Order: sequence, then structure tokens, then C-alpha cells
Amino acid sequence: MKELRGKLEELRGELESFSTGVVSRVKPVRGEIETLTGKLESALATLRPEVEKVGGMLSDKIDSLDAELAKLEP
Repeated sequence: MKELRGKLEELRGELESFSTGVVSRVKPVRGEIETLTGKLESALATLRPEVEKVGGMLSDKIDSLDAELAKLEP
């Protein structure tokens, strides 16, 4: 029974050590991801007006062509 308890304590220690190591590695990576996410959101916000403008122009062109096609139908 003492051997089993000793092994259990050893495994518990290894688990705690592993957990601490993982957390110390994950925190900086998480911070970098959050920083990159912020930069990406900013870039998308900058591009959005341009994309909406082009989308509106294409929509107008499609509507115009649709109207022309409607005139050609018998």
C-alpha cells in the first residue's frame, strides 16, 4: 500500500509539473494570438468600406444588365 501511495504521489507531482509547464508555454502564445486577432480585425475594418463600395457597384451593374435583358425578352 505504501508503494502504491508513493507511486500516486509521484504521478501527481509529474502531472502538476506538466500542467505548470503547459500553462507557462500557452500564455505567451495566447497573447500573441490575441494581438494578431486585433491586427486582423483592424485590417478588415479598413478594407470593409472599399469592399462594400465595389460590391455596390457590381450590384448596380447586375441590376442594369438584368434590366437590359428584360427589355430583350419577347
